[in-house]
Amino acid sequence: MPSLFWFEIRNILTMSERRGRIGPGGALVNMERVRRLPLDDAGIGGDSSVLLLAASYTLSAYDAAYLALALNRGIPLATLDRKLSAAARKEGVAVLGPLSHSD
Repeated sequence: MPSLFWFEIRNILTMSERRGRIGPGGALVNMERVRRLPLDDAGIGGDSSVLLLAASYTLSAYDAAYLALALNRGIPLATLDRKLSAAARKEGVAVLGPLSHSD
């Protein structure tokens, strides 16, 4: 995953705690759990590929970073986002998740 992943997870956990979905201190506890997962931080990615994909498919730069990484590494993309999954399939990237068969 791109380095952006860590910021997204932090935000999800912060908002979950703020909205009462997890208890006080839950964001930190869960972040520590995520940090123990065997994840590969691939860095920030290349500007040109991210910006070209964002423009081609009207994706956010954030979503385009995930797609660029999947393309660069030749790996499937796990997403629940319909627009991102459609762009991935157009680029020949396999999509993992509930949206992998239909939109």
